[in-house]
Amino acid sequence: MKIIKISSDLSNTSSNYFSQARVFIDEAFGRGTLDRQTCDDAIHQWLIIDFDDDGNDVVVGYCSAEINQEGLLGILKTSVVHPSFRKSGIGDLTVKHRIKWLQEQNVQTIKSYAWFVDGVVPAQKMLMNNGFEPWGDIRGWWSGDHNWDYPCSICGEKCKCVARIFQYKD
Repeated sequence: MKIIKISSDLSNTSSNYFSQARVFIDEAFGRGTLDRQTCDDAIHQWLIIDFDDDGNDVVVGYCSAEINQEGLLGILKTSVVHPSFRKSGIGDLTVKHRIKWLQEQNVQTIKSYAWFVDGVVPAQKMLMNNGFEPWGDIRGWWSGDHNWDYPCSICGEKCKCVARIFQYKD
């Protein structure tokens, strides 16, 4: 398995990788998510590549991070694993990779936002196993982070979803 950083000019990234990633990222987070993040120079992105049974490269995951507040705050942004590869440690790998990368960028605080699904936060255990602690909850987070082009895939433009904020404790 390898992790490749997507450069802002996309010169190091195969269009085949993008085609593969777009399908499961858009399914998980709504149409246009990958395109929107790729156009934002503040968001740093990685693709997780593995091999299928025939030895072909396959995109099995995607993650991103952002640095805000003049380099003081690092945020774990989007993270998704292809449905066929879930429960195999890839999500954990993406969390560890981004923490390490953000620390190398000398951020002072690292946070992550994870959504409630059917009353639970699926990413909570993974984040807590990697040194994060719950910091608080916020309703309608998606509305503040997106515009009408990228509405919440559950609520639409007027998002009422609740996100749990986690802060990294090293």
